[in-house]
Amino acid sequence: MTATDLTLVTAADNGTLTTTSLIIAEGTGTQHKNVLELVRNNISDFEEFGRVAFETRPFETAGGIQHRDVAILNEEQATLLMTYMRNSRIVRDFKKRLVRAFFELRKRAAAAPALRGPELLAAAVLESQRVIEQRDARIHQLETQASTDAPKVAYVDMYVADSDLLSFSTVASTCEITEKALRELLIRKDWIYVQTDSRWSEGKGRKVERRRYSEKADKKRYFRRVETHDAPRFRGSELMHTLKMTPQGAEAIARLVAKERAA
Repeated sequence: MTATDLTLVTAADNGTLTTTSLIIAEGTGTQHKNVLELVRNNISDFEEFGRVAFETRPFETAGGIQHRDVAILNEEQATLLMTYMRNSRIVRDFKKRLVRAFFELRKRAAAAPALRGPELLAAAVLESQRVIEQRDARIHQLETQASTDAPKVAYVDMYVADSDLLSFSTVASTCEITEKALRELLIRKDWIYVQTDSRWSEGKGRKVERRRYSEKADKKRYFRRVETHDAPRFRGSELMHTLKMTPQGAEAIARLVAKERAA
């Protein structure tokens, strides 16, 4: 058993051993999208051995940080996935490495003595330090991404044509979700916010309620405000607008919806 083999498997806080579709793709020389498609197309089979979790993880590309879905698989699910793959030499070799990794990590966990007193406190301190380091690394990543996103925002403002913009109803239909559910999801995830008020409309001769959706500042590249010229006019108020999505925003929202369904 090599140190590299041990990294194929991770022990969760509850003791469950897992690997990922990405690790299996890399170990078998298969495109990750094909491995993920194999899981999704046979999800009912995999979930006979427990719920399959999907995580959206960032990764570096020449064009900047991108995101992809990764399936988290327990031992039975990983074994099933390997049986569904073409039984080439590299697949057989990796299958043996993965089986050994699960066995070795399970054996080590069983042999590890229970911590007590000072040892338990020391372990808690080390775990707290690990969490803090992960948090700091994530903050640094977000700060770096925010600085690199500034040109993207300018690009969207300058080059995305109005004809490329997509309505909420179009994106909701593509994601197989209702428009109301999509708006509620984006509000809950703090991507957009809504303002509602009632004012006197001279054209209608009565009070009319208006609801206006706007994007949060850090999601500006995903949305574009378009003036609504046929909206009721309110005395002394600014022009109404409707919120539409850029192509980049539609892709990001599709990933968000997929992640919510997996959760």
